[in-house]
Amino acid sequence: MRVWSVKMRGIDISNHQAGLNPSTLNIDFCICKATEGVGYVDPTCDTFILNCINNHILWGFYHFARENNPEEEAQFFYDNCKNYFNHGIPVLDYETTNYNNREWCERFLNKLYDLSGVWAMIYLSASRCGEYENSWIPDKCGLWVAGYPMAYTNWVENAMPYNIYPFRFAAIWQFTSSLFNRNLDGNIAYMDEDAWMKYANSTDNQQNVENPNTANKTTDDLVLEVLLGEYGNDNDRKRMLNGRYEEVQNRINQLYNIAGEVIEGKWGNGWNREQSLNGAGYPYEIVQRIVNAILD
Repeated sequence: MRVWSVKMRGIDISNHQAGLNPSTLNIDFCICKATEGVGYVDPTCDTFILNCINNHILWGFYHFARENNPEEEAQFFYDNCKNYFNHGIPVLDYETTNYNNREWCERFLNKLYDLSGVWAMIYLSASRCGEYENSWIPDKCGLWVAGYPMAYTNWVENAMPYNIYPFRFAAIWQFTSSLFNRNLDGNIAYMDEDAWMKYANSTDNQQNVENPNTANKTTDDLVLEVLLGEYGNDNDRKRMLNGRYEEVQNRINQLYNIAGEVIEGKWGNGWNREQSLNGAGYPYEIVQRIVNAILD
């Protein structure tokens, strides 16, 4: 089972929460609605973001998509938020249904990148992630996923439970719309402040942001998870292991060679085999699992 490490707690707000003071909620981040379609600017956005800046709260700003030309919506978002880019995380909030959802989002995000030099994050319902298979979006843009498995009214510490393929991981999970029994969205971010600013200042793609599933694990931890089927095969494995793919794959190849030697009898049996393998830096549990798989 993959580990999701909760790093920060936050909210997302719009004019529906007018008058709210984010600094009173003991949060780490706040994402504010900025624009919608090609004609609406949220009147509360500047006030909310100024509150965040003055109180050292990390912040982001989002565009709520409608069914207009995607390049025009991206231009409208950029024109009204020029001073926000490179300071907070920009987000495309995609909840509508256009003729071609994937193409629409690709065109919007590509246009926004051309204008700002930043790859925006994308907000999606967990049920819609599969629509982006064979798109470049999961490789370029962070995922903010929405899904409410229970009627949560307070912070959660458990893992985000949804299948979000083809995205490698969720940067943020929106887990409730009723935080503190109020009309307020609650979010968990699987990153720290440094990663947040990488998304905000992004001039490349999300390869620069570590996958929280792999960042704090040893090579052998990841090898065992690969052998258990946690990371799939071929391109899926490369995508999910991100920058650690070669490191893990080289270790797997090495341990397969050792397993071959075990089968040939070079490492003894029973307790002697376990002590010899562990002493040489080859984890017995993993090598034995490979041996069993070869001989099965």
